[in-house]
Amino acid sequence: MKMQLTSMLILMGASLSMFTGCKKEHEACDTTVIETFTTKTVNKDGTVTFTGTFNATGGINTSGTDVMNTTLTTDSSHCIVVLTDAFGSFTTHQDCNRANMTGHWVIVSGTGVYTFLHGSGPLTMMFPPDVPTGVQVIETETGKTRL
Repeated sequence: MKMQLTSMLILMGASLSMFTGCKKEHEACDTTVIETFTTKTVNKDGTVTFTGTFNATGGINTSGTDVMNTTLTTDSSHCIVVLTDAFGSFTTHQDCNRANMTGHWVIVSGTGVYTFLHGSGPLTMMFPPDVPTGVQVIETETGKTRL
């Protein structure tokens, strides 16, 4: 019982520290997520998987690992992205226009402290030669998040 209580208190403390960007409970808060993908794998089915890291600030304050599965069409990308840290994960769907390097993201599910996380907004993409050596793509996502 004591172990369960200690675990709950740690989880609650972590949740509060990660969502301190909001002034009121359940308020939609400005959030920025920067994803840096350093590996790229072309799969047999033609999809592309990128892996890397992310850093979130504002409504969510955390960092962790990132996996993006991408389906390419002539001028667009449709992506499913899973962002994971020590407290859970959340999944976004992205629709991007490769011609102007912009797109839109929306959170579709979460686990752990992110179970009830919601959010959406615009994104921008950068590819070589506009990224550091060794980086495949950098995405900057802005928008609103809330629990």
